[in-house]
Amino acid sequence: MDPQTHFLFPFTLSVILVKLNLFSWKLALLAGIVGVIVDLDHYVEQIAHAKTNRFSLTATWNNAVRFHRFNQRSFIHDGIGAIIVTLVLLVLAFFSGQITLALGFGYYSHLLLDYARLKHEKEFCWKLGVFYMKESELEFILDALLIVVLLILFLI
Repeated sequence: MDPQTHFLFPFTLSVILVKLNLFSWKLALLAGIVGVIVDLDHYVEQIAHAKTNRFSLTATWNNAVRFHRFNQRSFIHDGIGAIIVTLVLLVLAFFSGQITLALGFGYYSHLLLDYARLKHEKEFCWKLGVFYMKESELEFILDALLIVVLLILFLI
């Protein structure tokens, strides 16, 4: 999944809670940001494994989208990472349930979207400056639906 989808999904879920007066806008934004931040492990893996351009965000992006030169995900994307994050969130829940919910929305929605595999035969590929872009038809539809839901929620 691309960053915009990882942001839009938990943010939209959180905005629903904002509209029900169960959540704040700050926490909704936090959930969206956490949904994207989970992919910082791509950058860490780039630094650890790349022979050139170790600290380049452009190289990190292009490797993740197009080249796939090495495994891009750390333990945080698999079972042991989920268990560790869950344990940390359970401890945090004793101090702040709402912050825990925002962090959980971001993290678990990220994993859900990554494992949903919305990749499809129809992928749109293009180059935007120095960045390679690729998005499946299904991910594009999901993004559009999330934006429509957000627009409706903002108008209510």
